[in-house]
Amino acid sequence: MSKMSRDKGKRGERLWRDVLRAYGFVAERAGYKQAAFGGGGADVEDNSGLWWEVKFVEKLNVRQAYEQAATAAAFDKPPAVAHKTSSKPWLVTMAGEDFLLILQKLKAAEVRPADAQQQSAGCAG
Repeated sequence: MSKMSRDKGKRGERLWRDVLRAYGFVAERAGYKQAAFGGGGADVEDNSGLWWEVKFVEKLNVRQAYEQAATAAAFDKPPAVAHKTSSKPWLVTMAGEDFLLILQKLKAAEVRPADAQQQSAGCAG
């Protein structure tokens, strides 16, 4: 891989880190850890609970990028690929099952136990 390609990859990782931070996540580019410890880590580490593989290329084999993330991902973190081309918005690719589990957790979080108690108390009177 050429130095120019590596630099573009680092730039993409920094951009994605900054997007995550803008949305309130604690995020760091983990590339320095990969270099120091022999690779295999997420490109960006954050507190979202996802394993991030970041691609900043004009042409991407999405399936291959996802498989790379899935192979490297920690057992407790669903793999996700954040990918971008020049002048286009970020896209995220992940397994449909993982996406649906996230939606299920969001839906479950809509009604909190305290809210349910208030609703049932209001119906009793």
